[in-house]
Amino acid sequence: MRPAQLLLNQAKKGSGLGIPVELTPLFIAMGLALASGTYFTFKKFSSDETLRVTKNPELSNLKKVLAESDKE
Repeated sequence: MRPAQLLLNQAKKGSGLGIPVELTPLFIAMGLALASGTYFTFKKFSSDETLRVTKNPELSNLKKVLAESDKE
C-alpha cells in the first residue's frame, strides 16, 4: 500500500499557476482591452496636432490674452 500512497500524493500536487480555466477568457479579453486602449491613446497623442502635449508657441494664446488685459 505504500507505493499507492506516494502516487496519490504526487497526483494531488497541482502543477501550473493555479489559475482556474474559467478565468482564461476574462484574462484574454482584459489583455486585449488594455493593449487596444494603450495603442489608441498613444496614436492620439502622437498624431493630434491640436493637442498640447509639448510647448508649442504657435498654438498658445497667452500673449494675446496678456496683451488684451494690459490694454484694459
